[in-house]
This record gives sequence, C-alpha cells and structure tokens, in this order.
Amino acid sequence: MLSKQRETIDRIDREIVRLFEERMQTALEVVAIKKEHGLPVLDSSREAQVVEKVCSYLKDAELREPLKELYTEMMRLSRAHQQKQLD
Repeated sequence: MLSKQRETIDRIDREIVRLFEERMQTALEVVAIKKEHGLPVLDSSREAQVVEKVCSYLKDAELREPLKELYTEMMRLSRAHQQKQLD
C-alpha cells in the first residue's frame, strides 16, 4: 500500500544524508579559514542570509517556518562541529 512512497522517502533520505555529510565537511573547510584569519565560528548575519536565501527557493510558502527551523538547527550542528575542530 505505501511501499512506493516509502521507497521514495528512503531514496530521498539517502540523498539528504549524502548532502549533509558534504555540507558538514565543507563547514570544516570554512572553520579552517576562519581560524587562519581569527574569525569567530558564529556569523549571525551570514546565518540570517542563508535562511532567507533557502526560503526563497521554496515553491510551497507554507513550508517556510519548518524550513527555517531545519536550517537553524543544521547551522547550530555545523557550528558545534566546527567548534570541536577548534578545541
């Protein structure tokens, strides 16, 4: 009954995980540059820009708040991952 939809969700989840790993690896490259230039891990204005930019990609405006929550949490995780590299 739901097997086709579940297979689709599984495929999407694999892609999300792949992209998450790629994003987190890139965040480590970013923190290396920040460290080299004495910049802080947190750049609130940049994070706000990212949230607004990704929200502009939405076709379904009803998903704006959940997307903002998702990106806010993802960037929090990214900062924590970066901080671990600095410690």
